[in-house]
Amino acid sequence: MRELKISVGLWYMGATGDRFVKAGYRPDRTVEERVEAAGKIPGVGGLEMHYPTEINDANFKHMKKRAADLNLRFVMITPHLWIDPVYKFGQFSNPDKALRRRAVDFAKKVSDICAELEVSQMCYWPAQDGYDYPFQVDFPRRWDALAEGLAEWADHNPRQRIVVEYKAYDPRAHILLPNVGQTVTLLNEINRPNLGINIETGHALIMNENLAETFAFAMRYKKLFHTHWNDNSKMYDDDGMVGMVNLWETVELLFWLDELGYGGWFGLDLFPFREMPEDAVAQSIANIRMCYEMLDRVDRNDLRACFQSSDAIRIAVLMRKMLGGSMK
Repeated sequence: MRELKISVGLWYMGATGDRFVKAGYRPDRTVEERVEAAGKIPGVGGLEMHYPTEINDANFKHMKKRAADLNLRFVMITPHLWIDPVYKFGQFSNPDKALRRRAVDFAKKVSDICAELEVSQMCYWPAQDGYDYPFQVDFPRRWDALAEGLAEWADHNPRQRIVVEYKAYDPRAHILLPNVGQTVTLLNEINRPNLGINIETGHALIMNENLAETFAFAMRYKKLFHTHWNDNSKMYDDDGMVGMVNLWETVELLFWLDELGYGGWFGLDLFPFREMPEDAVAQSIANIRMCYEMLDRVDRNDLRACFQSSDAIRIAVLMRKMLGGSMK
């Protein structure tokens, strides 16, 4: 069986509310209960969490020990900036210089905690770095501020990796880093070796990006540090189980990650409103494995040959073979 490095986010291992049922569709769990639940899922080897809502000054040492007892690694910690209403007009790009300073200092504090926990990776999601109406932001100044904040954070501890996760919209109507091209461009401009990208499949899909092309583009510039996996209808960031909607895009993505030598984590960034999170994680892992089984039914060289011929008829035959169908 293929070895996969699977991590799960603690934010969905309890109750997950929506706009209409804010308390969620099942009883909530304590942070420790969420860790325990994650540790019981076959195939899960890592945890991702937010500071301070899931890991904080009071619990981080205990959490590290409990995770180790369950053979779980801390894979990534994210400063939970966007839930603080003080940042409603921006985090690192806030027009208020004092709030920008506060946000960057908060992120640097998380870096210090990560160093103590021996967590080598953090994430920046520019959720509030955006706008909702025309004439609401000064684009050049906002991009300048965002770049300056990321550079300062990256320089705080060059041994730690920081990944930027782009998204087009939600919670803002427009987020300043909406796609892979703009994000990689900004990262190349900042030019810090420990600053890269975390691509979430769902965020790429709502921009109608082709997953394989998007991930390959980031890897071309050696910026793909981490991956997040889920699925959606390409209309909204549903955070559904992997491979349930966009199966072929997922299969092609896995092919290219293998082709280009990705060896990092598969972070499951789900939001199972009505399903038990353990079941959603287990099915997502099973679906990723199934996609690899589909790829293993054909000779990879046959697929590579199609890249040279662009023969869609041959591709159709190979895709049918992946599904266990006739080669005729």
